[in-house]
Amino acid sequence: MRPLETPKRGRPKKDAVMDTLAVRLPDELVAEIDTYVSRLQDQLPGFNISRADAIRQLLTVGLKAEVERLDISEGS
Repeated sequence: MRPLETPKRGRPKKDAVMDTLAVRLPDELVAEIDTYVSRLQDQLPGFNISRADAIRQLLTVGLKAEVERLDISEGS
């Protein structure tokens, strides 16, 4: 930091831009997600895993698996 520069206020900018999506989910699915979060926090103590983090992870893994499945079936 230069001598006359003051630190910027607020949260630092993120590298990636994220959209906000509002999604309605059945209570049973929300309960399963919360159970998944609890299990992750038990397995990874010291990490603060939010419901949003878990949903992003589940979507990423699920989409990757689905894309691989579709790519394989298209080649058949």
